[in-house]
Amino acid sequence: MTKTLRADIFKYGISFIAISGLILLVSAPFITPVKARAAEVIQTWWPTPGVSVSGVQPFKALVPGLDVSQYEMFWQVDGGSWNWMNSDYRDYPHKEASVDLSGWTWRGTGPYVVNFIARKNGVVIATYPVTIYVNGGTAPSPSAIVTTQRPVATDTTNPLAGFRFYVNPNSPAAAQAREWRYSNPTWSAMMQTLASQPTAVWLGNWNVNLTQDVRTLVTNAQSAGQSPVFVAYAIPQRDCGGYSSGGSNNPSAYASWIGSLASGIGTSRAVVILEPDALAQITCLSSADQSTRLSLLGNAVTTLKKNPGTKVYIDAGHSNWIDPSVMANRLIKANISAADGFVVNVSNFMSTQDEISYGTSLGGKLNNKHFVVDTSRNGKGSDGSWCNPWGRAIGNRPTTATNNALVDAFLWIKVPGESDGPCNGGPSAGVWWPSYALGLVQNSSYITAL
Repeated sequence: MTKTLRADIFKYGISFIAISGLILLVSAPFITPVKARAAEVIQTWWPTPGVSVSGVQPFKALVPGLDVSQYEMFWQVDGGSWNWMNSDYRDYPHKEASVDLSGWTWRGTGPYVVNFIARKNGVVIATYPVTIYVNGGTAPSPSAIVTTQRPVATDTTNPLAGFRFYVNPNSPAAAQAREWRYSNPTWSAMMQTLASQPTAVWLGNWNVNLTQDVRTLVTNAQSAGQSPVFVAYAIPQRDCGGYSSGGSNNPSAYASWIGSLASGIGTSRAVVILEPDALAQITCLSSADQSTRLSLLGNAVTTLKKNPGTKVYIDAGHSNWIDPSVMANRLIKANISAADGFVVNVSNFMSTQDEISYGTSLGGKLNNKHFVVDTSRNGKGSDGSWCNPWGRAIGNRPTTATNNALVDAFLWIKVPGESDGPCNGGPSAGVWWPSYALGLVQNSSYITAL
């Protein structure tokens, strides 16, 4: 299925980040996770971050607290193949590989991201990225990285005109930028590129007190003169039993959950992205359950729109998934007429132009309904994979100034840097993954031009 995994854990709650022998606890007090996952860390001896090297080099790393016989370790460069590292007992037990850098020419002198991957019993337990340069290359000045937000639209036909979206100062990217400020200023500046941009907040059954969580976020956003973007992700039978399965236990529980979300927003301004994949995946349900889901979505729109300041966009998949005619029929049954529009490309990588074409076609079947596009990771388009594909990049910065009358905004709905799931060396879905976040920035045009 061409979609992205999400998990009920680590959604702006508590996460562990492996950073050169430390465990960094990132906490946002307004969201309480359902559970936490233990994490190991990787210590790298060589190469060190930002070093310039050449010739044959010994890559050395270890997982503190584990005997080297208890785990495997690999290195990869720029998301390429995994390369085995042998156990070595010289000096101190560690993993080591001899690497010839003479053929590293595809990025010139760099930067190259070397990712160390530790695996135990077939499960990845830790990763750690190290950016290096070869043959005399050096890191660019962090001051060259620009991180300002784009202007907002003033078009009165755009429901989001005048909105400034909330930038969470306690986001994982912000915490990562602070952690790397002195140990690796270049990486820190790259993380600030992410931290300076507004991202959506995912809400689900990991929120123990949904109303209070939402109210706190709304208050924080208002104090900054901004409005939050929420993702409502609690539909019953969510993800059709996949990695992100869960959601409300029954229809009445979901109706109550939506009511709590609406209460938390109150009369304030906010954007709600309604139930990613719920319509695109609906055929996994029985006919009766499909009817129930459509009714739940329609009622959710009605409940949320009782506050005129709440702008609601129903998820409509992406350009390489559901035919526009089919999706239009589903949206009509889900009360799209009462919503502000629909959203495309949530958590996926399809190019902005492809999604605008798809959204325009779909909107044309819905009396030219407006839409928004998730551009969080589509800077280089899709390579056909949806689960942690390497070589991807952050896309258009969030803005309502899209230069398209039907496109209300480009938004970062998927949090750049959160894993899609345990694939391509990634941790569980929804877990912050520093090396992937770093790659999204390094692969983008943001470093040289914005």
